[in-house]
Amino acid sequence: MKIGLFAAQLVLPALPGLYVILFRPGVSLLTPRMLVPSMLCINLLALLLGWRRLGWSRNERLDAAMLLVMFALFPWLEYRVLPVGAFEGNLWAQVGCYCAGQAIGYVSVVLAPDWLGRLRQRRYEERVLSGREKFRSRKEVLEQRAEAQEAQRRAKELRRAKK
Repeated sequence: MKIGLFAAQLVLPALPGLYVILFRPGVSLLTPRMLVPSMLCINLLALLLGWRRLGWSRNERLDAAMLLVMFALFPWLEYRVLPVGAFEGNLWAQVGCYCAGQAIGYVSVVLAPDWLGRLRQRRYEERVLSGREKFRSRKEVLEQRAEAQEAQRRAKELRRAKK
């Protein structure tokens, strides 16, 4: 699902950009005002048509819906990052920059945290399996938490006694 949404969001700025290139020849600068409404409508239409396919649970669907709306608004951020006047007149380069911005945004917000979490989990499992680190049982974790709470309670009592 994540890769499918990534592919859809990657080419999403190209649809309104292509419309502007083909049917509005007087335009030399592609602004978010031209992109965002159509991108938002396309994403909302995709939400309505594919709601059941967005995820297994309601929370996954709501997360995907939030991401689709957020990524429809990304061109405002990308427009601020583009160098002023660097691509004016070259609409194809502007569309390419918006598509690249969508890709960078999606990878940094959705895919990278998942990849990093898996990498950390794998490294932790390797340390545990090699014996370099001990896997703490639930009982040990609860005991340590209870000791920390007890120490915190004693510190509070000492502060109250000093007053």
